[in-house]
Amino acid sequence: MTLDELVESHYDELNENDLYIWQYIFHHKTECQKMSIQQLAHACNVSHTSIIRFTKKIGLDGYSELKVYLKWSLNKQFDFDSYSMRHSSDELKRTLDVMENRDLDHIFHNIDTAGRIFLFGTGEVQNHAALEFKREFAYRHKIMHVIEGNTELDTVLNNILPDDFFILISLSGDNERVVTLAKYLHKMNIQTLGIARHKRNLLSQYVDDYIGFETSDFHTGFQDKSYCCTGHFFLIVNMLFLRYLEYCSSKESNGSFS
Repeated sequence: MTLDELVESHYDELNENDLYIWQYIFHHKTECQKMSIQQLAHACNVSHTSIIRFTKKIGLDGYSELKVYLKWSLNKQFDFDSYSMRHSSDELKRTLDVMENRDLDHIFHNIDTAGRIFLFGTGEVQNHAALEFKREFAYRHKIMHVIEGNTELDTVLNNILPDDFFILISLSGDNERVVTLAKYLHKMNIQTLGIARHKRNLLSQYVDDYIGFETSDFHTGFQDKSYCCTGHFFLIVNMLFLRYLEYCSSKESNGSFS
């Protein structure tokens, strides 16, 4: 079992501290493989006992075994084959199937009744997905505002209104900035939609509606770089808009469109 699989299998046992530790390790595997436990604890802004507790929770004996797993993952050979290609394709098909069949009426109700709609993405791809969201829904005269940067986010939050609606787009769903934002909006009783990888993450716990997708990491054959398919974001946006057109058509046919 890989380190990623260990974390996923013990996800329900991990608290926010554990998930922040894991996010740092996941994005800095090469550096972490060379770090002492004190150095990793400092980088994560936690105690070294927090690192030990994290390793125990995912089924390891301690920090030394964690470094063994890191070394193994970094030395893993490049092995993207036809099975990997089919697996990635199947994940996209599953996302499409979910978006075709799940009930989205509450999301669409929030889109229709919101005074203002804000989109927030935690990274470059996520921000592009937010811009695509804005572009597509403009065809139904839905004006959406993409928040870019912390200064703009602070300005929006300082002028928040009860009928605002926020759409939060994250890759991991455990990003500290988006989780903090989701918690704040939840406390303020502001309606939210979260979109992220994995069915279970911190973001999903603090939003009113959540769309998760599964996508695997693949080694690229270049250093320790891994890749995951982010096309799911755009597939979800496309399907949300198509399903919204269906929703609007049904309401107009029934004479209940406001």
